[in-house]
Amino acid sequence: MTALRQRNEPVRLMWKRLGLLALLGLVILVGSGVWSAYEKDNESATLNQQSQAALADLTAQDSQLQGNIASLQSDRGKEAALRDQYAVGKQGEDMIVIVDSSSTPPPPPPSFLDQLKKVFSWW
Repeated sequence: MTALRQRNEPVRLMWKRLGLLALLGLVILVGSGVWSAYEKDNESATLNQQSQAALADLTAQDSQLQGNIASLQSDRGKEAALRDQYAVGKQGEDMIVIVDSSSTPPPPPPSFLDQLKKVFSWW
């Protein structure tokens, strides 16, 4: 009986409840720290993916620019760049106009007689 009384003493029960409350507070505090670390990990993973994509884009641009530099160092590349930028040609070259054969030709303009018939159509 004395053991049962010792377990049910009000002071002892109060300390047990305070201990449980402190333990609950500690669990909440640790849980909040873990959640914060989890969010930071997700954010850093997202930023890592974005930086990897940016690095891939910059690498592609670098290789393209290196190719452009290599082509501009040759005479043929310089000539192509000048032709493209200023629309110039070599001496003796003429402009070639390519006509699409699938398009229908425009109708001929109306003749003087057609216009006259149109004017006097009411008659």
